Amino acid sequence: MFKEHRFNTWAVEINYAEGPPAGPPLLLLHGYTGRWQGFLPVLPVLSLNWHVYAPDYRGHGTSERVPGRYGAEDYMGDIDAFVQGVVKEPAVVFGHSLGALFALALAGRRPADVPAVIVGDIALSRETWAARPHNEEYWKGVRNLAASEASVPELTKLVGELPVLGMEPPVKYKDLPEVTSVELREWAKSLTLLDPGVVDCHAEGRRHELLEAFDFEPLLRAVTCPVLLLQGDTELGGLLTDDDVHFAMSVLPEAYHVKIENVGHDLGLGSFQVAPLLRAVVNFLESL
Repeated sequence: MFKEHRFNTWAVEINYAEGPPAGPPLLLLHGYTGRWQGFLPVLPVLSLNWHVYAPDYRGHGTSERVPGRYGAEDYMGDIDAFVQGVVKEPAVVFGHSLGALFALALAGRRPADVPAVIVGDIALSRETWAARPHNEEYWKGVRNLAASEASVPELTKLVGELPVLGMEPPVKYKDLPEVTSVELREWAKSLTLLDPGVVDCHAEGRRHELLEAFDFEPLLRAVTCPVLLLQGDTELGGLLTDDDVHFAMSVLPEAYHVKIENVGHDLGLGSFQVAPLLRAVVNFLESL
């Protein structure tokens, strides 16, 4: 049974979910514009042997909004305060998408507090980010939807019309065979809770401002604990490229890599097709 709580970092009030104390702490960090419920497909299994914590970032979910304060260091400050004020002991960190960069940064800054990291499909070099097209119109669309007063059913139809980032030729989310209308509804619900200002940097062509906090090679070299790299299919929207995997494996002192077949950036979380993801994560966790 997961229960939601509030935690005041003194900068912002954070909403978080906490599972039963079934084992060592496991901190889950969701992706950009998401919320802790994005991990629901894996929570029943992970909570069997781990004490799971899953916060919403500032401006996401039901955490407090802080207009104009959505930089990487703002998020990292909240996560650091959460680890010290709520978790209060070393925790394995599983980050998905942007959450994976936060997980790596936390491991580098607080090595005694992070015994292992799970990186869920994120680009790990400036070269990969520079080569990835940045679709400002997509992010303007997301911002407009988040600012909309439309109902969840109305938003469900609108998010289905958004193009899948990174797929050529363009494909709408509603046309992906693995995406259901209920999944689109959940996304719409998340957007009703998102502060539209969260995506200003992307919608205004300033994505680099969010990424400037992550100098990738030093970021990776600072991590001394075991790391599991989870890769989605780049042809289905995955962000972690083969080149980035090779780069990370050459830099990290102890790294392991699993490619999750037939899923994209969400690693199967959105469609609840999480058996391969859980196999990799649980095997890694039980090996620690």
